[in-house]
Parts: sequence; C-alpha cells; structure tokens
Amino acid sequence: MNSAEKTIKLSQQQQRILKLLFKFRFVSAKLLAQVLGIRADSTYEVLERLVASDLVVKVYEKHYRIDRKPAYYYLSKPGVTIVRGLLDVRESAIHALYKNDTASNEFVEHSLDVLACYPAIRQNASEGSDLFTRAEINRFKQFPKTRPDLYVRTLGGDEAMVVLAHDSLPYIINKRLDEIITHSEDEGWDGEYPRIAFVLKDPRSKNAFLYKTAQKLDNLGMDEDDLIILATTIEAAASGQERIWSSVFVPRVHKGLFE
Repeated sequence: MNSAEKTIKLSQQQQRILKLLFKFRFVSAKLLAQVLGIRADSTYEVLERLVASDLVVKVYEKHYRIDRKPAYYYLSKPGVTIVRGLLDVRESAIHALYKNDTASNEFVEHSLDVLACYPAIRQNASEGSDLFTRAEINRFKQFPKTRPDLYVRTLGGDEAMVVLAHDSLPYIINKRLDEIITHSEDEGWDGEYPRIAFVLKDPRSKNAFLYKTAQKLDNLGMDEDDLIILATTIEAAASGQERIWSSVFVPRVHKGLFE
C-alpha cells in the first residue's frame, strides 16, 4: 500500500468501489449496487464518503429531479492516481480517466447504460466467466481499434464482444460492424474469432440490423461459421433474461449468448 492510501485509510469496500469506478468510469448508486449485490443506500454512503475525501466527483443538477435522473459519480484526478496504485497498471491504461470531467453527456449516459446491462449479461454467463469493460479492454492489443463495450470470456474458451449501439445512428452502427468484419479478416484472433453481439434501440432497429447484416455477409461470401453476429434490444439486454439474442441467419429464434 502506498503512502497516499495510508493517509486516506481506504476500507476494502472503498477500494472495491474505486476499482469499479475505473471499470465503468461513470456510475449511479443504484446501478452500482446491482453490480455489487448490495443495498443502494449502502453504496450511496460509500460513494459519498469518497466524495468527501475528494477521490470521487458527484454530479447532480437541478433539472435531474424533474427528469427523474439520479446523480452520477466518477473518479477525480487524485482518485485516478489512487486507482492506478491499487490496480498496479501503466499510465496509458488510466490516461483517459483524467478527462472524466470533460466527458460529454452522451458518453456519460452510454457508460451508465453499459453499467445497467452488465449484471444481466454477467448473470447469464457461465460460472467463472470473465467480463471486461472498455476501460479494461484498452490494455489488450488484439481487439479492433474501436473497442467493444464489453468482452465476455468463459472458462470453456467461448468469447463474445458486446457493442451497445442503441444510441447510435445507423451509419455509425454500419461503420462499427464494417470495422469488426475487416478486423476479423485482416487481423484474425488467437483461435476462433469471438461472436459479435450488437445491442440495438428497439425491435425494429434490431430486425433492420439483422436483415442488412445478412445481406452484407452474403455479398462478402461469408456464412455463420465464418463470423457469428447476434443482436438484441437495450431493454432485453438489461432485463436479466437469457434467451434474448437473435442471429443474422436465424433472426426469428431467440437464444443465449453462447448457444
């Protein structure tokens, strides 16, 4: 433990929450409590103590009450430095977190959506699976340049990249998909390429994505054995249900992520 940690005297729970703030970047007390499996008021108390220690920043504006939006929290610059010591990672791994205070509202909302989906996706992964966020994936080199929001790796060796595209325009979604397809063909993977799971806005968006992707893969001469691409909706992704994914080639059938 370094001198800064000794001065602040972080409890194990405080350290755990600081590490989760690195993992997700932006959190609300309620959503973080779901990840931790504890009461929201307990999470709130720890977050507020970290705010009082200047390790975490709280954002709550007057219109949030009208909009029924919760406060959100992120690591302050001193908090980022503390987390770097706790995780023993390189400066490059946490560099983006020093810019938390300039993140756009859209990025904050997207991060909270990832946090909302995380417990449900973790719940439906097999026991012992690893589930990494974009902040953690940035340490790995084998991924496409635009990192997925989540990466799932099971003990059995199954892998999936999860892309939340529910808040993106169609041309952006198409660009993300093209980048992944190109990466799968040009860069490949150590073993079978992970399945690609897109989370879309609603059933209409999901069906349109599946139809257009089927056409794209057909034009490229690719089939499902070459690259497995799945889709669901943001509502389903956060629901906790397991059989929510539809594949490009069998769009009417709903199945689990690794079925």
